[in-house]
Amino acid sequence: MAVTHLLTGSYASAQEPGIKLWEFDLKEGTLTEKSGISGIDRASFLAAHPNGKNFVATSEVGEGELVSFRLDLPDKKLAEVNRQSSDGDHPAHVCIDASGKWALSVNYSGGNVNVHPLLEDGSIGGQTDSVRHKGEGPNKERQDAPHPHSVFQLPDSNYFLVSDLGTDLIFVYELDRANGKLATKQIVPTTPGSGPRHLAFHPAKPFVYSLEELSSAISVYEIGGDDFLKFVQVAGLTPEEFTGENTSAEVAVSEDGRFLYASNRGHDSIAVFKILEDGSLEFQAHVPSGGKGPRHFTLVPGGEWLVVANEKSDSLCVMKIGKTGIPEMASDPVHTPSPVCVKVIG
Repeated sequence: MAVTHLLTGSYASAQEPGIKLWEFDLKEGTLTEKSGISGIDRASFLAAHPNGKNFVATSEVGEGELVSFRLDLPDKKLAEVNRQSSDGDHPAHVCIDASGKWALSVNYSGGNVNVHPLLEDGSIGGQTDSVRHKGEGPNKERQDAPHPHSVFQLPDSNYFLVSDLGTDLIFVYELDRANGKLATKQIVPTTPGSGPRHLAFHPAKPFVYSLEELSSAISVYEIGGDDFLKFVQVAGLTPEEFTGENTSAEVAVSEDGRFLYASNRGHDSIAVFKILEDGSLEFQAHVPSGGKGPRHFTLVPGGEWLVVANEKSDSLCVMKIGKTGIPEMASDPVHTPSPVCVKVIG
């Protein structure tokens, strides 16, 4: 049986198994819960180490923490390695450098970007740098202060892009891998009030896709040149006739670079786009997410499956992706409390 493994994070309390390990059957598209671990409050985002044996979770609370774990895949066991202060409130995202030696994280309420070394045993070392953002945006309810929401590494580089929902800016940082220090290389303004949240990179072409939570849109940028990010296009993520409240959450590009997927909370859908030769987007379909509040999803390697974490309906939903790139529900939802992140590991 060909299988891979998934990890899920959730908004469960520390008394519950907020992080779970799942076995995923690559032929049948079925999920089987294998184990879980408690002791971390609101384990909202996970980053897998390149070694496939360790991962880091954010504990998204006031005075938050970063927590390192070890995965024993043969025995299907999870064990905590250590934890460090996130140096701020509500750490919302963490990224492990491709070398496996550094973890970069952002505090949504703390307004800062932090760097920690990762040691040989998988533990998180003491902080080596912290950069605090300044500013606000026009949406007084959501943009009263800086709210860095994610940090993503530009593939094959030591550049990291931080989307700040509160200031409508994308910060480009260069990491000095010798000492764990950040240098600001570029600050890219986005549409006022858009609220940039997450990013996805094209696997073969110099394009990055910025999901904007507050405007429910995707902005396309070409990478390179003096401006680093050059605006190409903006595409809406909800139907024109939709009049309800919506916040978009996650974006991903298929491994063959042909399709882009983005999730809508409110419309509760996955928006599907074809990626054209020039990197721009052509809308294809809206597909129901199979539940409420699709906060996160992942594309399983191989290109045939998409797994959605529907936070508000306490469910994971598996979708089969056809040749047209359009996903369809493959089975009944799998119950698990308030899932907010799903990652492939091992």
